[in-house]
Amino acid sequence: MCDGPPRLEPPTAPASVRRRTVWHRAWGACTALLGFGVTLLAGAVLLGVVPELLDDERAFAAASPCPAAAGVVEGCLRDVTATVVSTVIKEAARYDEFSVTLRGPREVSGDVDMGAPGPLLEDLRPGDVVTVTRWRDYSVAVAKDGRSQQTADTPVGEPQLATAVGSALLSAGVFTAYAGGRVLTRARRYGERGLPRLLVVHGKAAFGAMLCAVPAMIVGGLTGVPLQTAVWLVLLPVVWWFVRRRELRGRGRHAAPALRDR
Repeated sequence: MCDGPPRLEPPTAPASVRRRTVWHRAWGACTALLGFGVTLLAGAVLLGVVPELLDDERAFAAASPCPAAAGVVEGCLRDVTATVVSTVIKEAARYDEFSVTLRGPREVSGDVDMGAPGPLLEDLRPGDVVTVTRWRDYSVAVAKDGRSQQTADTPVGEPQLATAVGSALLSAGVFTAYAGGRVLTRARRYGERGLPRLLVVHGKAAFGAMLCAVPAMIVGGLTGVPLQTAVWLVLLPVVWWFVRRRELRGRGRHAAPALRDR
């Protein structure tokens, strides 16, 4: 009786390939989960924190002094008396510090970032009695003998900073989730052939997108969060074009295959 031709068993992958495959699946899954977490955090910052900070900024711009007859009203500007303990004025190439340490009621005791040496900080001396203007939890101005200086402790500019942080987190999170998911789903292929250059190219683009949050924040400080977001979005394709162009020029005829997954 003839049993027919023998069945051919699929070739068994070498042990080194199996180990690399398992390793790629493990770190790919962890990286993808981390990326999703960072992306969710970025969404919470951009969709939750930034709108609240914008409301605070608008409320501060519309704030007025507290009525004397009505006492302290929520959201109004109130004056608190304090005594100067010390001042710090440091101007250096890489680091500046302009602050005053106050002693008084609990809400104003401690250090206040003055932002600049003048027009009042440089003339303050220990023991001077000053008037601190408070808005919510912020010490927004310090005054003495009719002279006043705005501090850096205000909600102004905080939405732009939070938007920049959220944009950078979004870039990092999306790339990390993408890279981890790609490695996880192609673990066997990458175990046999190695990781593709494409992941490095996309990583450079993601890093560039994170850096673009800085110039966008500068624009936002002058114009507002909507234009800041628009500038950042416009810069993203520019970054990708720049990274791809450098890759094509740097690797010559080998660049085109490097920009495709293997």
